Amino acid sequence: MYTPEQAEWLAANFLRQISAGWDNEVALFEEDSHKAAKGDFFYFSYQSVKYLSTRDDKYLVYGPPCISVHNVTGECRFVSMQDLKAAGDPYNWWH
Repeated sequence: MYTPEQAEWLAANFLRQISAGWDNEVALFEEDSHKAAKGDFFYFSYQSVKYLSTRDDKYLVYGPPCISVHNVTGECRFVSMQDLKAAGDPYNWWH
């Protein structure tokens, strides 16, 4: 089983690889309030680097910017809003 720290490393690496060609540079939130463990998955929220550094809403990436990491296999994937809702109340995980 992966530890939360290992899962976060996997998520950050996945995000760097996938977003390499994007117009907007993105990264995981550093704050623990944007990380969660639920069931067999770890969840990590991400956002544009410009937003993370300024917290200016004009740089906000819209949608469910979230990555899940399976705690046994380490498989990473983007999570849809439907997946988040099916897993419970995602908005309360971060608090």
